[in-house]
Amino acid sequence: GGTCAPCHQPHGLGQEGMAPPLVDSEWVLGSEQRLIRIVLHGVSGRLKVLDRTYWLDMPALGVLSDDQVAAILTYIRREWEHTAAPVDPVTVRSIRAATVTRDQSWKEDELLKVP
Repeated sequence: GGTCAPCHQPHGLGQEGMAPPLVDSEWVLGSEQRLIRIVLHGVSGRLKVLDRTYWLDMPALGVLSDDQVAAILTYIRREWEHTAAPVDPVTVRSIRAATVTRDQSWKEDELLKVP
């Protein structure tokens, strides 16, 4: 939680002008493939969360290990009464390998093409 909390806040409801909510977010509870990419490379530009449009620039957190990324994402997918499946470090490792050449943050339209 400590990695996400400065921007998204410990309560997960986000922070006006800085970060959208994690609580009940379709990005948190949806495709882990998308969520892992967001953490590894960041996301920028327009992003719709819970029927609200945000313009943001989330930094890449690819310096975190596969285990750390999996633990953080499992936490936000299970916290706040969420019941989404945990994230496996093996999945993080495979996505990291598949996107190793990427040097820029993701855009919403690109992420929506990821199953």
